[in-house]
Amino acid sequence: MLKTSSRVRCASGAAARQESFLGSVVLDASLLGLFEHLPEVNCFVKNRAGETMFATRNWAVRHGFQEAVEMLLKTDAEMTPGPLAAGYAAADDVVYRTGRPLLGTVELCIDEVGLPDWYVTHKFPLRGRGGRVIGLVGVSLACHESDPRGVPNTRITPATRALQRELVEFPKPARLGKLCGLSVRQLQRCFEESFGISPRTYWMKCRIRAACERLRSASQPIAVVAQELGFCDQSGFTAHFRKHTGQTPRGYRLKAGLK
Repeated sequence: MLKTSSRVRCASGAAARQESFLGSVVLDASLLGLFEHLPEVNCFVKNRAGETMFATRNWAVRHGFQEAVEMLLKTDAEMTPGPLAAGYAAADDVVYRTGRPLLGTVELCIDEVGLPDWYVTHKFPLRGRGGRVIGLVGVSLACHESDPRGVPNTRITPATRALQRELVEFPKPARLGKLCGLSVRQLQRCFEESFGISPRTYWMKCRIRAACERLRSASQPIAVVAQELGFCDQSGFTAHFRKHTGQTPRGYRLKAGLK
């Protein structure tokens, strides 16, 4: 059995060899590409100017792009203008100033239809050869429509869950308020403060996001998708879909490689 001093020397030697090996590794897109095989994990790399240097395709799609290359050089302020982008930048600045990882940050992120959802994000500093922090690499994991503990405005969680679940007919505002112990006016104000949109707009975005999922994963005719989500007709569905995604349902399906 190794004595304590011997174990310490072995561990120290192993750590030195590890540092030497990892220091010789070149970080490039092919290495980061391993995250493409982990669909639940979104990965991104930024420089200190906040420009995107790498993103997995799923993360790019969540930001409204079709391919990851379209996200290159884009900043958070360009992709998600307003207070959300300011929050991302503030978190990034902590990593740049301290040179330490920032772990378990709960953030609201916007998906391809402009709908907010909760993510848990971990950010790590990237250093140049001289040791200076030149950017960061981050991974972000969706909370799958469940609001994590410790975030603001979880009081309206019962309403958001009802709106995510009841996609055919808009729930009565009074019932939504009652679920949260709020008046209709208070509920409206909480939604505006939390998401910048009304409960009805939030609900419509939920419907459009559900439509996106069906258009990507099923071969149903567009008219059937519209009917199952409670739209009066295909033309009305198309108008709402274009308003929230910038394209028609058929165009969206074609870009996703489907017919």
